[in-house]
Amino acid sequence: MKEQYLKNAEMFVEQVTKQDELFGLFDEKQGWANCHAHDNKDAQAVYLFWSEPALAEKLQNEEWADYKVEAISLPVFLESWLDGMQKQQVFAGLNWDENLFGLEIEAMVLKNSLIEKEQELSKQETA
Repeated sequence: MKEQYLKNAEMFVEQVTKQDELFGLFDEKQGWANCHAHDNKDAQAVYLFWSEPALAEKLQNEEWADYKVEAISLPVFLESWLDGMQKQQVFAGLNWDENLFGLEIEAMVLKNSLIEKEQELSKQETA
């Protein structure tokens, strides 16, 4: 199963860098969808992000029924979200499934992965 979580996270990085946006579930009163970490005792919480709106929609049930799928631009995510998440020890859950399972990743690890992928894509475009 862990192998599938890794594939989902790799797909997230690939898609998000190509489309320049990602998605989360947001509620005006509750904020962004998040939950407790499964694997990381150091994490204060895990904020959930998806590379496709349809993947986020699968979790619009029970606890998050009133949440709306919101797009986040990749530049804003890189500049405004990840440093703050790292300071607060909030991890990112990437392309989690409807059972709330997936890879939990430190914000700085995610930031580095996204920047590396962006650089790789820009090299391919100029080649």
